[in-house]
Amino acid sequence: MKKQLFKTIWKFAKSYLHLFIIAQICILVLYTVSVLLPLNLALLTDNVLYNRNAEMFNTVIIRYIILFIASTFFNLLYAYIWQTLNNKYVVDVKNAIFNHAIRLKAKFLSNMNTGDMMSRIDGDAEQFIHLIQRNIFHFVNSIIMCTGIVVIVSRINLIIAIILVIAAIIPIIITKSCGKLTEKTSRKIRDINGELSGRLFEVIKGHREIKLLNAKWWAFDTIVTKLKFLVKFGNKIRRIDFGVEKGIYLVNLLTSLVIYGFSAYLIYSGDLTIGFFLAILQYVALLHRKFNWMLRIYLDLRGRKVSVDRVSEILENEIESDDGMQFNEEIETIEFKNVTFGYDKNDILNDVSFRINKGENVALIGESGVGKTTILSLLLRLYELDSGEIQINGKNIKDINIYDLRCAIGVVGQDILLFDKSLRYNLCFDSDINDETLWDICGKVGLDEQIKRCPDGFDTILKRGTDMSGGQKQRIIIARILLRKPSMVVLDEATSALDLELEEQVINEFTKLNSTMLIISHRPHAIKGCDRVIRINDGIATPSTEMSDIEGVKL
Repeated sequence: MKKQLFKTIWKFAKSYLHLFIIAQICILVLYTVSVLLPLNLALLTDNVLYNRNAEMFNTVIIRYIILFIASTFFNLLYAYIWQTLNNKYVVDVKNAIFNHAIRLKAKFLSNMNTGDMMSRIDGDAEQFIHLIQRNIFHFVNSIIMCTGIVVIVSRINLIIAIILVIAAIIPIIITKSCGKLTEKTSRKIRDINGELSGRLFEVIKGHREIKLLNAKWWAFDTIVTKLKFLVKFGNKIRRIDFGVEKGIYLVNLLTSLVIYGFSAYLIYSGDLTIGFFLAILQYVALLHRKFNWMLRIYLDLRGRKVSVDRVSEILENEIESDDGMQFNEEIETIEFKNVTFGYDKNDILNDVSFRINKGENVALIGESGVGKTTILSLLLRLYELDSGEIQINGKNIKDINIYDLRCAIGVVGQDILLFDKSLRYNLCFDSDINDETLWDICGKVGLDEQIKRCPDGFDTILKRGTDMSGGQKQRIIIARILLRKPSMVVLDEATSALDLELEEQVINEFTKLNSTMLIISHRPHAIKGCDRVIRINDGIATPSTEMSDIEGVKL
């Protein structure tokens, strides 16, 4: 097990050290009971049954009662401790992954399959507690128990103990040779499961388009292909497990036959009593069972290690920094200076430079895919520049607190996100805004009539807006930004679902805010009132003050 594995586990486990210590004590007591029971059986057989020592009978019974009470009590305590840890520890891991994931840089998130991220937060996080309980606690304590058994058996007969040690080496070799193959296959299974979850999410979310395009066979083939891979690699894991299991079973069987034959010889020669023979039988069975369990734990460890690695990949990835100077002032200027940026070494923007001044309404135009929305992403620091600089009021945006930066810029984008909460929450979030202001803003975006028809008005639960049209959802997002009154407003295809009259009214309302406005649109009507145009072509920005420059440009 690698050092990094222990480091990741300890990061979450250290808060519950006291519970782990109690659990360790419980395991040691339970294993001690298991080791003492065969000795008590030997005492019962030799002294009570064969030698008819009546006084020893009471001693044996009392020992059984004590061992039973100890076993029951520590079993219950152990179960309670691990149930508590399973609830708290796993939740801590999931919270840590989620909190880190939502703060990851967009570059990493954009390359992450949605289903794979969900699989890491839910499925892989569950493996942390199992790894500690089964793969660390039980493995270490099983070694202690097996060592104790070998020591006790050596006190009874050294040769039998040596046979047990030799027999233990062969299964170790078998299991170790299969461990790397198990880890490699488990990694593939985890990756495919994550991708499958993502595909399922896409298919279910896009069910409308799939039906319209009659693409159900594509959807079916997409899912079934992944399932076939899961079956293939799942069968491979089972074949490995079966081979290891049967190989160890054969070794154990031969070991038992040798020990039974040798023990019979010792009994016949008078060097071993029946009681200790029965004890040896129990110790051999216990040792085989425990050793099989240890080897199974080892194989499981190789699989669970993959889960820890997948979680570590999230936790170790760089997140957005909360550092930087506070920015509570009005935006006077925004300036791109020789900005270059690309996705995966494919340049999108090349040496882009332009300036936007306070109060200007600027249109950003260009064909699809030239980098218009990328410019917005860079301005909001969703991505970091490859080279160049972006300044706000003469300050490098890298030096500005990222929270303040995004509060200063209100964005109405193409993607609409509504929360499973009230309409009021979706408009205001945690801000305290009175109903009069809400009605006024909603009236300006043509949303008031729809709200009047809602059963609970602004307190109506939206349920992700499934009962609302695209235009209604877009009006909510626009109203949300109007209520915030940001220093700069960016409309990224924000009015595409509105009629022309309402679109013009909405743009006028944003203009009244006296905010700087950047409009990204394919609709000439949406940008006709702008002061000037910035055209993006082949990754290069061409600033202009003439609206006539948009004539002939494919939008």
